[in-house]
Amino acid sequence: MDNNELRELTNKLLLVRTRLVSTHPFFGRLLLHLQLGYADCETAFTDMKRIVFDPNFAKRLNDEELRFIFLHEVMHCVLHHCTRGRELKPRLYNIACDIVVNSLILEMLGTDNFRIDDFDVMHLVPDGREGRLFNAEEVYEMLIKLSDKKISSCYDEKETDTHVVWSQIVNALAEDEWDQYVKESANKLSGMSGMPCSIQRYIKSILHMPRMNWRQLLHDFIQYDRSDYTYQTPDRRFQGDVIMPSFQENIYGEKVEKLWFLIDTSGSISDAGLAEAFEEIKDALEQIDNLSGELSFFDCAVSKPIEFDSVEKLSEIIPVGGGGTSFEVIFESMEKYYGDEPPKAIIILTDGYADFPDEEVRKDVPVMWIIIDSDVDAPWGECIHIESY
Repeated sequence: MDNNELRELTNKLLLVRTRLVSTHPFFGRLLLHLQLGYADCETAFTDMKRIVFDPNFAKRLNDEELRFIFLHEVMHCVLHHCTRGRELKPRLYNIACDIVVNSLILEMLGTDNFRIDDFDVMHLVPDGREGRLFNAEEVYEMLIKLSDKKISSCYDEKETDTHVVWSQIVNALAEDEWDQYVKESANKLSGMSGMPCSIQRYIKSILHMPRMNWRQLLHDFIQYDRSDYTYQTPDRRFQGDVIMPSFQENIYGEKVEKLWFLIDTSGSISDAGLAEAFEEIKDALEQIDNLSGELSFFDCAVSKPIEFDSVEKLSEIIPVGGGGTSFEVIFESMEKYYGDEPPKAIIILTDGYADFPDEEVRKDVPVMWIIIDSDVDAPWGECIHIESY
C-alpha cells in the first residue's frame, strides 16, 4: 500500500473514531487515549497504548466493521483483558476474551450478530448463552472442557484481532492508567446513563461506584429502628431518672458488628441480581472500615452464617441455593444459628418474590429489605429498591 492509500485509510479510520465520540461518547472518549498505528499483523491489536491495524485488513472493512473493531479493542483495555490470564493457555484465553467483548458490543449495538471480514463474530459460550453474562476467566473454564476438534470447528478462524503483544504489557501501570481513564470519562459524562446493563455492571466494578451511602444508611436504620425497644434496657453508665439507649455502636467511629446479611439465591433471582447483591455488601465494607458481619444464602433453606470483615473474605464465600423462596425460614434460622444472642440487624437482599411473614417473627431485631430488580414492597421493616447493572 503506497503513501496516498495509507493517508486515505488513516482519514477513514479517524472519521469512524470521531463518529464514535458522538454515537457512543463513553467509549469514544476512551478511544482518544489510543494512538492509531499500522503493522503486518493480519488483523488488528491493542497494547493499551495504540490500536494497530494491518492496512490490508482495514482496507477490506466498511465503516460499520471498523466501528466494531474500535469498540472491540477499547473494551479489551477497559476490562484489563490485555494484562489478565497470563497463567492460562493463550489460545483459549484469547477466544474467551473475544467472546465476552463481542457479546457486550452486540448488546450495545442492539443486534444479535455481526460479521467482520465475512465471518460471524464469536459471542456465545459453549452452552449457547451470551458471553457478556460471564467474565473471561469463567468462559475460559468452559472452553478448557472442550476437545480441540470442537474448539476448532466453533471458534478458530473467527478472531477479529490478535493478542500476541499482551504478554509484553506491564500489568499494574497499564491497569491503573485505564481505570483512571474510565473514571474520567464517566465523570465528564455524568455517569453511564443509556449504556447497556451488562456494560454498566462491568464499568461499575472498575469505578467502585456505590448505589447507597451505607455509612449513613446503617446509622439511621439501626439507631432509629432500635429506639422503640432499647430504652427498655438502660445503659449501666447512667443512673437515676434518665434512661439512655444501650445500643452504642456508632457507624462513624466504633466497630459495627453482628450484622447478618442474607442473599436470595432462589431460582427467581437473576445472575445480575446476585452479582448486585454481592456488590452492595462489598460497597458497605469499602465505605465502613470498621464493619463486620456474617453472610448466609437462602432459598427455602438458610445456609450457615459465614463471618467476614473484608472484601477479600467476602470474595471467598461461594453462593449456594437455587430452589424456591421462603422468608419465613430466615427467622426460624435466626433462633437456630444465634439462639439468645440475635444479630444487631438483619439485611436481606432479594427480589421480593415470596410471601412475607408477620412482623412479629423478627423479635425486635431491625430488618432491612433491599429489593433488587422488582417493584415489590416489604410490608414492614426498612425497604430499599435498587436495580442491577
